Parts: sequence; C-alpha cells; structure tokens
Amino acid sequence: MSSKLINQVQRELHLMREEMQAGELYESLGLRVGELLDDLGDKDPATPVAQLDDYEVELIVETGTRLQRGLLSNKLQSVTDEDLATLINGLGQTDPEIREDMSLNVLLQLIQNQILTTEQLLTLNAHVFRPEVLYFHLLEQDNDGVFLRSFNLCLVSIMKLWEHPLPYTKIDYDRMLDLLGTYIALETDTRGFVDQKGNIRAFLHIGHVLDAFNFDEQLIRLDKIFLLTILMERYKRLRTPLLMGEEQRIAAYLVNLMAFDQLYIDYVLSTLKQMRQEMMVLGEPKNEGDWHRINNQHRLIDALMLNEKTPASITNYLKDLKFF
Repeated sequence: MSSKLINQVQRELHLMREEMQAGELYESLGLRVGELLDDLGDKDPATPVAQLDDYEVELIVETGTRLQRGLLSNKLQSVTDEDLATLINGLGQTDPEIREDMSLNVLLQLIQNQILTTEQLLTLNAHVFRPEVLYFHLLEQDNDGVFLRSFNLCLVSIMKLWEHPLPYTKIDYDRMLDLLGTYIALETDTRGFVDQKGNIRAFLHIGHVLDAFNFDEQLIRLDKIFLLTILMERYKRLRTPLLMGEEQRIAAYLVNLMAFDQLYIDYVLSTLKQMRQEMMVLGEPKNEGDWHRINNQHRLIDALMLNEKTPASITNYLKDLKFF
C-alpha cells in the first residue's frame, strides 16, 4: 500500500458523496463502498513510531500538572497557545500516563470548563483533521501510530459534545467528511487494551465522534448516512475481534441516529438486511478471520437488541436474524 491508495480512496468516496447530493446514488451506496473496500490489498508491515524525548515528556507533565492545579483552584482563566500545543503533542504517546492523564484528560477539563477560546478550538479541530494525523501509519498493520489517530479523534468528539457550535463553513465540512470518511474506511486496528500501553479503542472513538456528529444540525441527513454507510461496510469486513465495548458504543450511535428520523430507521434496517444476505453468502467460516467477522456482527446485533431505545422494527427483524 502507498499514500496513492489513500488519495484514491478519498477521491472515490468524495465522488460517491457528490453523487448522493445530486440524487444519483442512495440505495446502492453500501454496495459501492463495499466494493471499494474489497479491492484494497493487504496492509504493510508495521514500522517503528518515534516517541517524544525526555525533555518533551517532562514539558507535558509540567504543563498538565500546572493547568490541573489552576483548574482545581478555579484560578485558571486562559491557556496559552504554547501550552495547548504541548498537550496535543502527547496524544500519540504509548505511555498511558502521558497520553491520557497528562494530555487527553487535561484537554477534556479545559473544554468542559470552557477555558479555550473559539480560535483555539478551531485550531484544535484543524489540527485533528489533517492527513498527517488521521492517516498516521494508517496503511500499516497494527502499530503504535494508532494512538495518535485514535486519541485525536476522541478529542474531536469531546469538542463537539461539550462546546457550542463552531463557525464552520461548507468547505470546512466537506474537508472533515472527506478525511473522516477515508479514515474510517481504512482503519482496521481493533485492539482494545494493550499491556503497558493502555487503551487504543479506535472503533470506540469512531463511535464517539459519529455520535457527536449526529447532533450537529449543520450536517445534512445524506452526509450522516454517508458516514454511517462507510462505518458499517468497514465493520462488516473486520477480521480481528472487537471485544471491549466497541459494538455497544456503535449500537448506541446507531440508536441515537435512528431517533432523529424514520429515514434513518429505514436505512439501518436496509443495511442489516444486506448484512444478512452477505453473511449467508459467506457461509460456514473457513478461517479465523471469517469467524471474527461473523462474531463481530453478531455482537453488534446483540448490542442493538439489548438497547431499550432500539426501534421495534429493528429489534423484530434482529430476532429473526439471530437464528441463522
């Protein structure tokens, strides 16, 4: 694989979205996305991911500790751009104390307490939605680059759920959708918790951020269906297990989306029916990857059935789906 592949996937997904907006593509979107994913080759072997040096790590610890003290004393009124950049720099570290305790958790507190300015929030969002971040080591097999991708994506969901709508333009949304859709299409790292390195949970964070976009009134229905379709087509093809709550989070995202409009209920039902047909064609699992693929789908079905807010038309269909 190469960066040319990322550009090709992004370009083809962008064209599909344009066809949707022109009224030329809807019911067959899943098939088109699925064909695109099926044509992808194997990922490259993992390569080493450089970590920060001791000085940079110490700077993150000092900055995070200082800002936490200011928050606890209610004396923190603002944060410098330099401090913000220092915290962001820790999101790709394999050390969970640096990545989560000193970077993500402090950023979360700053956002929840509305310490950051609109300009700083826009800067954060622009940082995450960069190819260098979302596509970092994306074409390689399971590797440490996933921490940077996953935890920056988590940061976006936090921003969207806790802050007032930011002044994004249509160009901003088009760029976010192109990058996010391509990232979801190409992400395959299903690991949850890794000893000595902590949580990865890329698909948990994907569920978080898509759920946050559910509540974005500036995002039109077709775009929400576009993102939903890419996630479902990628999910159906995962050949390693999701075992740490990802399926429950994705089910919650689907349920929240379906609560907005009957259109989403009908589309999810159609997607589940297509999934059933594909599982029947797949037949008896022939290898470990097939087993994980089927069991991931069954766990998602279970999560939807156990969610008390799942529409009745969905649960009634899933009761039948469970028996084959």
